[in-house]
Amino acid sequence: MIHIILLLAGLCLGLMQSLNGQLAIYLEIFEVSFLVHIIGAIVLILCMKLTTKEKIHLTGLPLYLYSVGFFGVSLVAISSFCTSHIGATLTMSLSVLGQLVVSAMIDHFGWFHKERVEFKLKRFPAYLFIVIGLVLMIGW
Repeated sequence: MIHIILLLAGLCLGLMQSLNGQLAIYLEIFEVSFLVHIIGAIVLILCMKLTTKEKIHLTGLPLYLYSVGFFGVSLVAISSFCTSHIGATLTMSLSVLGQLVVSAMIDHFGWFHKERVEFKLKRFPAYLFIVIGLVLMIGW
């Protein structure tokens, strides 16, 4: 079931990235990011109010966890800009490669209090195929 949910999340991400690229035709990059985040915040507040009776509390977290807001704004702004210039497929492909690399590092070194999942050399060919695919897409 989790695989299906992740597939749906990926579909949503692809749709969002393409639509953000369209928004970038009409709005400045930071306006796109603001619009995405304000609509998201409204939807989340409504969902939280409908599903839970508890108060929303966002305090008491380690300070570095608040950086997710910066990363969210950066992701929307950068992907919107790139999608409007190089297309959704190449933008998403390069983004996925970046996600794979940083995720492998987080797993391997156990950053952010995560359980270590050591990088195995048998995964290297998969990364190599992704890079080869990107090289073919870019046309280098």
